[in-house]
Amino acid sequence: MNWFTRLCRRTGLMLHHVVHPDDTSTKARRTEVSRSTSEKKVSRSVTLRRTTIEEIEVRDPGKEE
Repeated sequence: MNWFTRLCRRTGLMLHHVVHPDDTSTKARRTEVSRSTSEKKVSRSVTLRRTTIEEIEVRDPGKEE
């Protein structure tokens, strides 16, 4: 029965990718500008960590979402 489960899953994923394809145009136009991490030790067992990521995303003006 394991082969049948894998077949059903792969068929479902294939149909999903046909109906909802990945939009690679927006992914290729996203650029990470900076990444900073600050860390603060609150107690012996707790560490507070904050990561800030700054990105620039350029979209086509004629393309609406």
